Amino acid sequence: MAEKSDLVINHLEVLYKHRELVAAAYHNGSADTADDPDGGRGLARLNQARILVPYREGSYRLASSFTRHLDEVLQIERLYSAAGSNLAELAEHLPDISTMVSDAAYDGNVDDVDRYIDEFDRRVFEIADSVTGALQSLRVQADNNFANVSSYAEKRKQNEFYMERVKSLSLALGAIHSGDLVQSLEASPEGGRMLDTYRFQIADHLPQWRANLLDITAILRDYLFRTRQIELIARRMRSFELFLRRSPGYVPPDIEIETEAPSWAGRAIHFPLIAHADVQDSGNDELLLEIARSIPDVKALTVAQPRLGTLLPDSPIEQDADEAQAMFWERAVRQMLEGLGREAVSATAWKAGQAACAGIADDIWLLCLLHEEANGLARNASILFEHITLPTSRLSGNILLADIRLSKPEHA
Repeated sequence: MAEKSDLVINHLEVLYKHRELVAAAYHNGSADTADDPDGGRGLARLNQARILVPYREGSYRLASSFTRHLDEVLQIERLYSAAGSNLAELAEHLPDISTMVSDAAYDGNVDDVDRYIDEFDRRVFEIADSVTGALQSLRVQADNNFANVSSYAEKRKQNEFYMERVKSLSLALGAIHSGDLVQSLEASPEGGRMLDTYRFQIADHLPQWRANLLDITAILRDYLFRTRQIELIARRMRSFELFLRRSPGYVPPDIEIETEAPSWAGRAIHFPLIAHADVQDSGNDELLLEIARSIPDVKALTVAQPRLGTLLPDSPIEQDADEAQAMFWERAVRQMLEGLGREAVSATAWKAGQAACAGIADDIWLLCLLHEEANGLARNASILFEHITLPTSRLSGNILLADIRLSKPEHA
């Protein structure tokens, strides 16, 4: 078995052998087969050593932990340091960096735009790498029932600790999902450059991360439920252990010698037993036959046939006393229209010759005829309404109606 020092030396030898590839990935932000003099074998070896992690199809980036180490060694200042920050805080900083990119683009600062976009890519990659690593670590530990501990209290604290880690990851994913960063990047200048990285690293993986998180949460809750079930048994066993330590000379009595059950057996909850007849046993035929005879007969459900009805005679239509009656002016208008011929008739002159219409003013009478004309009834299709107007100023906007001449040009 290799010593721990040998493993460290082997890891450092891998770093030294592919140092140019590591430097290219750090300075350029990513590396692909074009940067690997070994034709891709160096990328695979560094990925196996968890120095490089997949970035895009065919390209790799440095792991966030190794990137932070190089930043500290080279004293590279970042906008938001990962030290002391959790994933939720890092996710909240992404909209701030995208806003800084938009401001720099509007101001025409190309260098600042490139620097802020590079910082945005680093934060996105760091979030994706941290979430993926945390979920993988939690899933491996959950599948192996976590670490073995010596007491129930320690196991309970351990379970609560991992529940808090799951909660922090859930808050981080919730902050990422509720930020609507995709819509913001689509509407901002230079947002397309950041949107590709964000979708490839975070947005496309959100459903898978949520599914993994739900699986881990289900395992933790099931494990917590099982620990609560064995809590009472563990207490009883602990009490029995303490009793044996305090009474080293205790010898349990032989069960066969006991003539009656001990007192503690009476405290146990008994198992409910219910007896049923075996329908396959021919010896129970008489008993089953008596039981079958005791069952009352079920009456068949009868549905009464509906009786055919007869139609009742329609009641005579009575005259409605409240039916609307024709107004006086309506009867007068109809009387005038029915007496029209080819020769045009003046409306005011016709009204003056009718003693029954003396109570109607001339302007009201003309208004009634205008209303009849506006209705466009079929009975008035052959009637010609000729308006007699008085001259007015051009800009007055008024039409002074003096009279209406009515005729039926098609009247035979």
